[in-house]
Amino acid sequence: MKIYIATHKKVNLKLPKNYKFIQVNAQNSERIYDLTDADGENISYKNQYYCELTAAYWVWKNDTQNEIVGLAHYRRFLTKNKFSSKAKYFINNPKIEKVLNKYDFIATKKYKTATSVKEHLLLSVREKDYNILKNIIKEYYPQYEKAFLKVFYGKRTYLLNTFICKKQTWNNYYSWLFSIFEKMEKEVNMQGYSNQEKRLYGYLAERLFTVFVEKNLYKVKSFPTCIIGKSKFSIAKDKLKIIFLKKDF
Repeated sequence: MKIYIATHKKVNLKLPKNYKFIQVNAQNSERIYDLTDADGENISYKNQYYCELTAAYWVWKNDTQNEIVGLAHYRRFLTKNKFSSKAKYFINNPKIEKVLNKYDFIATKKYKTATSVKEHLLLSVREKDYNILKNIIKEYYPQYEKAFLKVFYGKRTYLLNTFICKKQTWNNYYSWLFSIFEKMEKEVNMQGYSNQEKRLYGYLAERLFTVFVEKNLYKVKSFPTCIIGKSKFSIAKDKLKIIFLKKDF
């Protein structure tokens, strides 16, 4: 089992067993870790558009040794303790294997949007690109259209592109996802886009993971997400919100 942590900079964090840093955007920067998204078969050069998905792509194409894989961020990890950012609480074996005997994915809690998932997405990307995606789903993946519309016109979605699963499930998801993006790239024109708008595929993938789960009736076990470096005051504040507002983070 291996949980990869996508990072673009050196991180002062002692990792638990089974966790490993993978440097992203490595093709455009100095190597700081022994493993990078520019090694082996890769799309490191697309990092400004794909974000942490260049690490996910590397795992899909190059990890042939692990039966269970996952992705985290250098600051965000799935945890057993929502009120602590200590590495000893990061999801790990034997908990992972036990959960994956009953569930297909270990992922974040679903995020509840104030408006629809579509409108929440459009705070970060352009509507014309959303429409390109919707048309591609309708034309090439019609079996996913019902789930697509349910997710994007609903108010709940997984975010962060952070989850753990069996490698075969990982392969199934990312072969589907990147086949969609391969078609999108032929139609999307990013001339004049801001740096945020260029992160299009990273934003879309977060919601498309929810579509994939919805369509295939996958079982997901959700865990809290801890943020490394968050102050004790902020953690206590979140705890009060959970207790009094019944709001998860």
